[in-house]
Amino acid sequence: MNAFLSVLWIAVGFSLCVGSAVAQFVSKSPGFESSLLGPPAEWTGDVFKANYAFPSTTEDMSSQPWMILDPRKPRERDQYYAAVLSYGLTAFSGDIFDGCTASGAGWYHAPWMTLSFGNSPSEVAIGKIGSGREPICGLTQERPAPQGYLHTKQTRDKVQSWAVGVFNRPGGYVLGQIWRDQWTADMSDLKYPDGTFIVKFLFTEATELEVPYLKGSPTWKANIYKQEGSIIRETKPMRLIQVDFAIRDKRMDFQTGWVFGTFMYANPDGSTPAHWSKNLVPVGVMWGNDPGKTNSLSFTEQALNPLILKMRDDKLLFDLTKRHDFGWKDRVNGPVDNPDSSCLSCHGSAQVHRRDNIKQFITPVLKPGAASDANKMLWFRNIKAGETFVFTKEELGLIDQRTPSKVRADWTLSNMSEFISTDYSLQVRMGIENSRAYANLLAIAAVNRLKQQSPKAFTNKATVLDEVDAEYKRESRQIERAGTHLK
Repeated sequence: MNAFLSVLWIAVGFSLCVGSAVAQFVSKSPGFESSLLGPPAEWTGDVFKANYAFPSTTEDMSSQPWMILDPRKPRERDQYYAAVLSYGLTAFSGDIFDGCTASGAGWYHAPWMTLSFGNSPSEVAIGKIGSGREPICGLTQERPAPQGYLHTKQTRDKVQSWAVGVFNRPGGYVLGQIWRDQWTADMSDLKYPDGTFIVKFLFTEATELEVPYLKGSPTWKANIYKQEGSIIRETKPMRLIQVDFAIRDKRMDFQTGWVFGTFMYANPDGSTPAHWSKNLVPVGVMWGNDPGKTNSLSFTEQALNPLILKMRDDKLLFDLTKRHDFGWKDRVNGPVDNPDSSCLSCHGSAQVHRRDNIKQFITPVLKPGAASDANKMLWFRNIKAGETFVFTKEELGLIDQRTPSKVRADWTLSNMSEFISTDYSLQVRMGIENSRAYANLLAIAAVNRLKQQSPKAFTNKATVLDEVDAEYKRESRQIERAGTHLK
């Protein structure tokens, strides 16, 4: 994508000689705002405030129960889940049953999630920020739920999902090292220390009538889109449906170095427990992708919760004619997630190119005739912490890098040699991509402004700059957003 940028930056350099018109564009980083939208006119409550005050040192988490208890041991798994959930809920300063509260002490937000890839300064100025953080609770848009993916009564298609993710102190330390400069990521060390804990709370716009097991779920108000694909926003109630966690745990270095898992809010009988969190039922936990295995009974690097499987098989959860498995071949994945993937498989593809924005598919995309289970395993390898998700020359021959939607991937031997892992963090990957894209569009906007002010100075450059702008707009639509594309 950035092959044309040398021309662009020459033009920007020229513009700086003409005057200081660029300065007004770069006074403040939009990636470090809490939200690029103000509260809706009718909103009188508190608004979201991101915590970007990253710590200058990390913290030893070795005494935390979720670093002592071992999820690989069935007899310790229930205690492990309880410890994970107890710690994860400290991400907020108070009970979240009746709405979002301020973030808890020692929890931090990823920068540059305030807009979507390709949003220009002119779009941001009029509130067009795509999946970026809404202003009330700081939720960002996730993959919508196709019809029946949440429950048999969910007859509406593409039900919106929105989420907020936070990092504990070790994770916040890494965020601070990456974003020393609020405009340009430092990619010299993107590996997370042992004990990093990332938790994400996912909400759905589905009602209790559409998804009966959500009865009694914490409900937040959020300023989201009127419907999937709309540009009109309205403030809607959003129900907690899923809580994801990711833990950097060196005990798992033989597989991936990470433990991923998810809980779902499941209250199929409509009971009223002592506390709503009692209805957050573990879906499962995984520390590896069980490469090469297609029978869930043979899995040894993950475990789905038998209770949640019984709910599924008793038809209390999603429509079994629309989906059956949580993840691919019943690997661990949440109800909102793409069943063609898994928690670790999806996040194992988190990486960036050293200089350019890359395009890649996080679920298997294979050429006609090559879409066997054996070849799909290319997406279910155990990528170790800090390693990149790449292919050999022979493997590249199996991959369809252009889909019917004309979104293509950028997997080439040359490109892959310059990939840098973002260590299982898709938020960091997206943040880097968003910051690069915005900086490029900022420069284009500055040059176009100067073209209007001094058209004679750009007589011989106008055609080239117009081509640069058009090429960028074409390319900006070809980034595969993590988990947002439906089949």
